[in-house]
Amino acid sequence: MLNKKLTILLAFQLAISIAGNAQNVNYFGWFPTLDLSGKIANRWSYNVYLFDAVKPYNSTENAQTDKARSFYVYGETGLSYQLTDNLSVTAAYVHERQNPFLDNYRTENRLFQQMTLKLPVGKSELKQRLRFDERFVQNRATGATPFTHRLRYLLGIKKPFADNKMYLMAYSEAFFNSSKSFKFDENWSALQLGFRLNDKNSIEAGLLFVGWINNAANDWLNQYYLQTTWVAQLDFPKK
Repeated sequence: MLNKKLTILLAFQLAISIAGNAQNVNYFGWFPTLDLSGKIANRWSYNVYLFDAVKPYNSTENAQTDKARSFYVYGETGLSYQLTDNLSVTAAYVHERQNPFLDNYRTENRLFQQMTLKLPVGKSELKQRLRFDERFVQNRATGATPFTHRLRYLLGIKKPFADNKMYLMAYSEAFFNSSKSFKFDENWSALQLGFRLNDKNSIEAGLLFVGWINNAANDWLNQYYLQTTWVAQLDFPKK
């Protein structure tokens, strides 16, 4: 019963995100993703996470024309240590570029540390993640790369179907800017369906909402994507 309530809650959070910011700038697109991970030792594992956010159409909104483009590309590689069966810690490096193929691109290099707790809830899995980002974002107008930081909290659930070949996944992640004042300024929420191809590979597809404060007036940039993810596991053999 609890896992059903959590799934409904996270789906409701996604709906609130969509409806609550509908008066601001809205993008729609495709979000292809690769999620690769695997074991490298008894308690150690690695992960590689890559995605592109594609806006496939030209649009005019708020009297401004916006071209079809790759909106931002992202690459992450991390190393995790399993403290217990349910709790792990991770350190990772991220490289991200907004508008990567345009003259107004913005480059960010990032480090993060996180703790992830996964707990069984009936036949489902409840996931909580707390992450701290250290960000180095290029300011191309001044040539400076100031240091900022933020705190992120994710709550998600993964519910398998009876045959265990398909599963439903929902999550919501809140971002809090902690550099100057503790302020909520970004949200990612998703509701997706997973298909297990075999023990090492799955395909996930569904709705992803990404929203962040876009300017000093606290207007939001809302992004609605069809996300398709190849989830793969590649373990290194033990010597």
